[in-house]
Amino acid sequence: MNQDKLNTISQKMTALYDFINKHYYEVEDFSLCILLSMISRTNMIALGQPGIAKSEILRTVVDAIDFTGSQGTPYFHVQMGSDISPNNVFGAPDIDYFKKHGIIKRHYKGFLPDAIIAFCSEFYRVNDQVANSGLLTILNEGEFKNGTDTVKTKLRFFMADTNFFPKQIDDLDVEETDIKLQALHDRFLSRVLVEPLKDPDNKLKMILQEDHQGPDVQISLEDITYIQDHLSEITLSQNIAKLMIDIAETLENKYHIFISPRRLKLSRNMVKAHALLNQRQYCITDDLKALQYTLWQKEEDIIHVKDLIIEKMDLPRIHAKQYEKLMDSIDEELERNINNQSEFFDFDIDKIYEQAIYNVVKLIEKIELEYPNFERYEDISNVKKHIELSYNRLSSERLALT
Repeated sequence: MNQDKLNTISQKMTALYDFINKHYYEVEDFSLCILLSMISRTNMIALGQPGIAKSEILRTVVDAIDFTGSQGTPYFHVQMGSDISPNNVFGAPDIDYFKKHGIIKRHYKGFLPDAIIAFCSEFYRVNDQVANSGLLTILNEGEFKNGTDTVKTKLRFFMADTNFFPKQIDDLDVEETDIKLQALHDRFLSRVLVEPLKDPDNKLKMILQEDHQGPDVQISLEDITYIQDHLSEITLSQNIAKLMIDIAETLENKYHIFISPRRLKLSRNMVKAHALLNQRQYCITDDLKALQYTLWQKEEDIIHVKDLIIEKMDLPRIHAKQYEKLMDSIDEELERNINNQSEFFDFDIDKIYEQAIYNVVKLIEKIELEYPNFERYEDISNVKKHIELSYNRLSSERLALT
C-alpha cells in the first residue's frame, strides 16, 4: 500500500467535500455520506423532498470524476418512472438470439450492466419489469444475467435518490408495493436523509449566491479504484468491532431496530472509509460516525442511531469543551473590539455588542442543530445553560451602556 498515494487521493476527496459544502448549505452529512460510500464501494441512496438539490449535488460529484482511459460505459444515468422499461436500463434485446434460443439476451453496452459509475434518480418509482430484470443482482452481487451468460459488472459506485422510502412490513398502512420495494431498499447499505435549509441566513446566501460552474477538483477513475481496492488494508481493531456490536445490540434491544449480521459486517467498510478519508491506516472511535448512514431503517430511527453513536464516541464531552471555547472567543473578541475602537470618533458600542450577541445566538442555534435532544447530555446541557446566561449578561450590558 502506497500511503502517500492514498493520502493524495484522500486530500482530493476532502477538497471535493469542501467544494460541495461551500456551494451548498447544511449538506455536510450528505456530502460525507457520498464520499464514504464511494470509497467503500457502497450502494447509496439519498432521501429528501423535491427541490433540495439532491440530484444536483450527486451530479456535481460525477462532474468531479475524470473518466479518461475508462473501459466500459463511464457513467450511466436514468430517472425511474412508470414509462421506463428494462430496455432503458439494461439495453435492447437481441432479436435474432431470442428467435433462435427463446431467451432474452440484451445489447447492454452503454447501459447499467456496463457502467462504472451509475446514478438513478427517483429510484423507488421503479416498476416491476425493471426491478425483476436484473436490478437486484446488479446491486447485490455485481452480476447481470444476460441470456445464458453471467456478466460481471464494472460498477464502482451506484448512487440513487428518492422522494420517499417504502413503508416497513410492520407499518399499519403498508401496501403491496412497499413490500416489493423493501427488497431493493435493503440493497442500499448507505442511506442519508437530506433536509431543507433551516438557517435563515443560509437561505439568504443561497438566493444571493451566483450559480457555480462546476467542481474545482478532479478525481480520476484510477484514484477511485485504487482507494477502493486498498480499503481492506485499513485496520479495524477488536475494540472498535466490539463498539459496533454494542451499538447494534442496543438499537435492537432499546429501540427495536433490527440490524442484520450482514448489514453490520458490511458497515465496517464505511467505518474504514472514514479512517481512510482522514488519512489514517487504522480506525478510531471517531470513525464510528459513519454508522449513522447504515444502521437505520425508518426516518424515526435516525435520531436514535445518531444519539447512540454520539454517546459511544464520548462526543458530548468533547463538543461541550469546543462550545465553551467558542463562547470564550466571543467574549474576547468583544473586549478586543471595544479596546481597539473606543478612541475612534465613530465608535459605536451598541453595534459591537449587537455583533457579539448575534454570534452567541448563532452558537446556541448550532448546539440545538447538532444536539436536538441536548437535555439528554449533561455536558451539552450545562454548556448551553452557561452560554444562555452569557447571552442574558451581554444583553443587560448592552442595555445599560446604550
